[in-house]
Amino acid sequence: MRFLRLAQPVCLGLAVGVGLMACQGCAALRAAWVYTGDRVADGADMLDLGITMSGKRSFSLYACGAGLFTVGGGYMDGYFAGIGGSRVGVFRHYQKTIGLVLYSHEEFAWGKFDIHDASTLDRRHKGVVGWLFFPSAEGECRGPT
Repeated sequence: MRFLRLAQPVCLGLAVGVGLMACQGCAALRAAWVYTGDRVADGADMLDLGITMSGKRSFSLYACGAGLFTVGGGYMDGYFAGIGGSRVGVFRHYQKTIGLVLYSHEEFAWGKFDIHDASTLDRRHKGVVGWLFFPSAEGECRGPT
């Protein structure tokens, strides 16, 4: 009797899962592939994790918590290998950052850019002070990131 009480929820869960998969028909595998690809792209947007390499002397130690609190700073002009800037691989990277807990200024670029041409760089004021006192240009993200 105890076995039947345990088996009923398991069988019900399996039946609901099979029923939901059957509703998608032949699209199930394609949908799973697209969904997984979208989640990988989301992860690439949220994460910068890799190794930087440069022929020039560089140093960076910088941490940012949800765009609200930042600490550290650094300068790097070279290459990045890993996940960063919504990309995966090895590509050019530039960053110049200063984080003072409640305010930070970031200047960075991924891929093709010219550090002498401001239009090819991303520049942001972050942190609580940056969010409140430095308005974003029209159409840009406003607030914590």
